[in-house]
Amino acid sequence: MENTRISESFRDPDGKSSIRGVTRITGTISGPGDLELDGELIGDMSVAGLLMVGEKGSVQGKVTAGNMVLAGSVRGKVTVRERIEVRSSARMEGNIVCQKIAIAEGAFLDGEVHTHKGKPLAPDYFTEKRRDLQAAKPAGDGPAK
Repeated sequence: MENTRISESFRDPDGKSSIRGVTRITGTISGPGDLELDGELIGDMSVAGLLMVGEKGSVQGKVTAGNMVLAGSVRGKVTVRERIEVRSSARMEGNIVCQKIAIAEGAFLDGEVHTHKGKPLAPDYFTEKRRDLQAAKPAGDGPAK
């Protein structure tokens, strides 16, 4: 997974689950696959695959995942088997246990980062590119604004 975004590595893009909009769940969520959360969870979560907490997503509780992309907010302990990517819009309050971590400029992290016992930490730092700059501009439109 070297130099690739973990959001590009869903186990089963057609079989992922989503929680969107103004959905608020109080309780425990668990599953064997991938999950995209853009709602609110008050409770614990365990996802074997990739967990994506979108910009509008929030969790208050313990989170366990195979891999994770955090663009929203988490308040609690996060344990990731492999890699976590913390986007610039993210707000993390609590400890993270992982193998690898990538933190974007502007992300908020109030807590500690620990590696899995006996394995070295492999931090990555990155700058997110604005979405409108990623779209190709037709020639002759002048400089980007």
